[in-house]
Amino acid sequence: MMPSATEASTDLDRFLANRRWRVNPEPFPHVVVQGVFTDDCYARLADAFRSTLAPVVHRGYLKDHDIHGTTLGPDQTEMFAPLLGRAWHDLLASTFGVPATGHVLAGIHHHVVESSDGFPHNDLNSGWFVGKPDPRDVVLSSPLLADYTSGQVLGTGLNADDLVHTVRAVAMIFYLCNADWSPGDGGTTGLYRGAEDDVDCPVVDVSPINNSLLAFECTPSSYHGFRRNTVSERNSIVLWLHQPLDHVINRWGEDAIVPYGLRPARGAA
Repeated sequence: MMPSATEASTDLDRFLANRRWRVNPEPFPHVVVQGVFTDDCYARLADAFRSTLAPVVHRGYLKDHDIHGTTLGPDQTEMFAPLLGRAWHDLLASTFGVPATGHVLAGIHHHVVESSDGFPHNDLNSGWFVGKPDPRDVVLSSPLLADYTSGQVLGTGLNADDLVHTVRAVAMIFYLCNADWSPGDGGTTGLYRGAEDDVDCPVVDVSPINNSLLAFECTPSSYHGFRRNTVSERNSIVLWLHQPLDHVINRWGEDAIVPYGLRPARGAA
């Protein structure tokens, strides 16, 4: 039986160590939170990351990305708690005031040393999911059933009407399993004012410090990018909440949604 909303919130309180989240306005609304989880929770997430990464460490995650890793699925909800739960989804959604649908794409990212620079991009992309979530739960991406980026049906017994077309609403990067970081080591996430900004000249540069996170609403101006790591591997758990397609079209217009493959995305986050 699924926990109630109250039980889920109480459960999240057990994991959180830092509840002081402040939205910074420049260059676009975002939060950077240090010491996110309790020591026990962080240690468990780090163990889950390492065990999940081990069999895929040399496998490319997404085509044309300089990233190794894999998508996280429903069978990993418990080991990656609370990140894949409804309470965490609702916390991120309420932080930015977005009408999130309960659809979540999550994965682990591993950048080897000297991974390629990314480029400023805003993550305002479509995503397709199988089915609608219960209000107390989330629906994670199902790569064996449907292509998240195109809406192509892959599972037998499904058709296009079984898929929900959404758009990314909130992006989160949680940093873990990294070596002690010092200025100049690279592997940071830059925040920018526009798509043409130099990746080496961010307005804000977010350090990959263990048990910290960067989160922001995905909008036409939420430009961010990975900066090449010169000293150590860089590891993170990435997660996107989603919002209704109609909401995005009504707010910014259909042309604001960025097609996949518009530009080669190396070292994207």
